[in-house]
Amino acid sequence: MRPALRCTAGVAAVLLATPTIAQQSPQPPLPPLTPADGRASASEAGDAIPEEADAASSTSLGDVVVTARRRQERLQDVPLSVTAFTPEKLADARIVNRTELANFTPSLISITGGYPGEFAFFALRGQGPAFGSVPGVINYFAEVPALVGIDGRVGTFYDLANVQVLAGPQGTLFGKNATGGNILFEPARPTNRQEGYVQLEYGNLRDVRAEFAANLPIVADKVLLRVAGEVGRRDGYTKDVGPYFRGKDYDNLSYQSIRASLTLRPIEGVELYTVARYHHSDNNGPGTVLQQLDPSLGAPAAPAALLLPGFGGALAEQQALGPRRVAYDIDEFARTDYWQVINHATVALNDALTLKNVASYSELTYRYAYDYDATPLSISGQTSAVGAPTQAPTYFTEELQLQGRLWRDAVNFSVGGYYDRSGLRRDQGLYVIQYPLTAAVGPVRAIVDNRSRSHAVFGQATVDLGKAGLLPGLSLTGGLRHTWDETSTFTQIFVLPATSGTGKFDYTSYNASLDYAFADGVHAYVTARDAFKAGGVNGPVPVGSPFRTFPPEKLEDVEIGVKSQLRIAGVPTRFNVAAYRGIYTDIQRTTQEAIGGTILNVTRTAARGRIQGVEVTAGIEPLRGLALNGSYSHTDARYTEVSDATAGAILAGAAFPYTPKDKVTLGAAYRTDLGGAGTIALSANWAYQSRFSTAQNNLARVAYLPAYDTLSARAGLQGIAGSNLDFTLFMANATNNTFATGLQDLYNVGGGTVTYTYGEPRTYGAQLRFHW
Repeated sequence: MRPALRCTAGVAAVLLATPTIAQQSPQPPLPPLTPADGRASASEAGDAIPEEADAASSTSLGDVVVTARRRQERLQDVPLSVTAFTPEKLADARIVNRTELANFTPSLISITGGYPGEFAFFALRGQGPAFGSVPGVINYFAEVPALVGIDGRVGTFYDLANVQVLAGPQGTLFGKNATGGNILFEPARPTNRQEGYVQLEYGNLRDVRAEFAANLPIVADKVLLRVAGEVGRRDGYTKDVGPYFRGKDYDNLSYQSIRASLTLRPIEGVELYTVARYHHSDNNGPGTVLQQLDPSLGAPAAPAALLLPGFGGALAEQQALGPRRVAYDIDEFARTDYWQVINHATVALNDALTLKNVASYSELTYRYAYDYDATPLSISGQTSAVGAPTQAPTYFTEELQLQGRLWRDAVNFSVGGYYDRSGLRRDQGLYVIQYPLTAAVGPVRAIVDNRSRSHAVFGQATVDLGKAGLLPGLSLTGGLRHTWDETSTFTQIFVLPATSGTGKFDYTSYNASLDYAFADGVHAYVTARDAFKAGGVNGPVPVGSPFRTFPPEKLEDVEIGVKSQLRIAGVPTRFNVAAYRGIYTDIQRTTQEAIGGTILNVTRTAARGRIQGVEVTAGIEPLRGLALNGSYSHTDARYTEVSDATAGAILAGAAFPYTPKDKVTLGAAYRTDLGGAGTIALSANWAYQSRFSTAQNNLARVAYLPAYDTLSARAGLQGIAGSNLDFTLFMANATNNTFATGLQDLYNVGGGTVTYTYGEPRTYGAQLRFHW
């Protein structure tokens, strides 16, 4: 290959290896909450859940209502591994971003390396982001898959009814197939009460945030409006001390978000629920830190050690600075504009049948500049400060469901169809800096255009054999879904010819489960199911090559579990355990293949694997007002077979990505009434995560990120002197641990560097909340 083409190919390799431009094309009225929180109870937000006396009544282990099977059920009744966070739990653990949500969820991690932190991805049970395909974990907002969404970022956790994490393959009921699981963000819906709250926060790093919600029943039971929002500003905790941008701070916050929800009930049995939201952020970008630098970068043709002044001492200088001070040569920034409209139209055809349509449309415009090498040297990076935005996708979804009950509620079923389409509002791309090519020709322009369509038909039913008069306590569930996917790509980098291609795939997913209640509050289940991660196309590969397209991944698993909530010696307890084993086939990985006399990076079927593990959650209230809780997850994942010698060369013996073997959480909360003075509320939450790999193969220079732990605490007085005023002190990462949450490893793929993304230092402050 000629030198110019070799350099250009190096740019392409770095570009394709970097998740930032890989277009990762990547609910439901919930827990009963008190009017003081300004949120809807389950009965006001949708189908009523009877308030029955049970083991949890009048305790802090009360029922949480979830929608893991697209209908309202108590968390303890769902035969699946589900972790649910009420607004109180989100506040107690100081969960305000993706990393913190992952810290307190079994088997879930957040991937934050190689791009601005707010653009992170989730991985669950070893299933995470993958270049050229949809992610293994899908976010949902108000029952809509948010492949171009912003949920989980700072500034999106306000006025939520709850957050649910569904672990394991989700292939039959939800809009998109997900091999790892779904994360459901459910906003609080309008209620029939005049209520709301205003919350102000001030903390270190000049953290200033304001949050509000106002619920307005314009016409009782007919026209209900809710408006909520959040705005925040905070200084960054990583400072630039270099020659170009001295004094600039990274990892800062500057955002505003607003949401309006309207419920209309024009006639009996008809409800129109519409949500519109807008999110804007404009930050200084991430403070990633250089960890390793290849001394032979560019050799022998253009050795950086000779041609870049200061190259030889760059790594030592960064090590002397530590993890909170850096020096960059690219003016970093990250700017997001996102809006979405969602409509739920529900018609009760009769007492047993309901027709529901869920439609949505969203647009994202995302620009950023990022210094890959994290040095004051012009080695590698990207920017969209001029020209097209880095990303400008649009996303439309449409889902029609018929839900019903038969035979005196012995059968619950849902059938329907789903369609989505992702496109572009305008051209998207970026300018790439990559040594040594750009040292001669300047930043290289890249244009990236990815589009997709998907449609599916599905059906699922649960039969309660007890209600049918056959076997009391036994329920059976079965579901099928057939999906058709189409994806297309277009890429042009510098002077290389444009590449494009289209791939079409279809597949059938299934779900079958058995659930048996041994006694009130105790039941066991077994579930067998599968799900797929969509296939794709390698644009640069000629038509007719076996590597032109790559098929969908498949994960098929069996999960068994026990859920219990009861009193032991009069003490309320909750104990849930789930064990699973999954067979992972057609695993998509990137390899180098000789095609038409040229070495190309291609995504392809490369291996088979096995993922198995156990998840345990428990809670106890030993004293009235004192609640103790904890969780533990263990994940064992490995490759069991590689496709051929090419795949084996980079995968044999490689660590399986996104799978910390062990995660532990411990929490305690205490509430006591002080009479006229108010109610004391105290809480502390600790999370530990063992080391894990983000490497897709053995080409990675760094195999694992180190283990870490984090502690949060809150202390507050609620209802001060009988008023509607609450005051709270909070602290996150109380021990001020310095830990890496992600990395970008370009050492062996043309970039020559390894950089770390670090978690937040200790943060603390105070909140004042007024509710009515």
